[in-house]
Amino acid sequence: MRFPHILMFIMIVLGAIAGSTLATITYLNGRQSALNAQIVSPQSWENNSFSKDLNLQKIANYQHNKTTLASNNPLSSKIDFTQFRQSFLSAVKRRDETFIRALVTSQTQSNFGKSLTLENANIEDKNSPFWQQIEKAVSTGCTLEVTTRVTKQETENEIWVCPKTFGKSIYDSDWQNQVAIISDKVNIRAEAKTNSPIIGLLSKELVQFDSETYQNLSEAERELVNQFDGWTPVILKNGKKGWVQNQFVYYQNRDYRISFARFNGQWGLRYLLAGNPN
Repeated sequence: MRFPHILMFIMIVLGAIAGSTLATITYLNGRQSALNAQIVSPQSWENNSFSKDLNLQKIANYQHNKTTLASNNPLSSKIDFTQFRQSFLSAVKRRDETFIRALVTSQTQSNFGKSLTLENANIEDKNSPFWQQIEKAVSTGCTLEVTTRVTKQETENEIWVCPKTFGKSIYDSDWQNQVAIISDKVNIRAEAKTNSPIIGLLSKELVQFDSETYQNLSEAERELVNQFDGWTPVILKNGKKGWVQNQFVYYQNRDYRISFARFNGQWGLRYLLAGNPN
């Protein structure tokens, strides 16, 4: 065989080897790419144990975040009553109508046996007396009620009543003759004005309501007495007659009594009782 023919044969063989090698490399790279795509593809997670672990972790994180969100919900039963009460007072101070409406459940009552409606409370009006009254009822504290019997379906067995009671329940007293002082060291003044002489101090106790003085007032004066910023006539144990600012007095015939309970995983209103002026 002549030399040129041998050289041409060698070049053909080398070209065939190079082509085969390149094809092999291309095939392997393509397969690796396909494998990589399969690993990161969401559809392949079910068939990949490592990806299953990642999925389980994602689910665990979601459940944790869901629980965290629920615990941060001011109405959630995961929030204790002290925290809920602070959220309630904050909502009242900013006149948050939506927050108040969210507390109303199918079990909420405005009177025992009657469902609560807030239409008459005029809560869309930020100047409505409703806001001052419920703030007054809750701001001085609440009492955990342990004697009320309710079914497990109705509540999670934690009931609170506001304002806070002391000694003998202020709700069991003779309300035609008594009012409750719901704060500490409250001034009793000789007349219904802040610059009048102080004739006594009372702290979280019952005091006699001066019905005689009240009945002798004109209708306009009685209306002023029953306003949130009005004054209530009382009689001290020593027989002296005086006046106390309404913001420090609970009078059942006039003021609000509120009960909260935990229903179906969140805090809600059990009842909202509003007294009627004498």
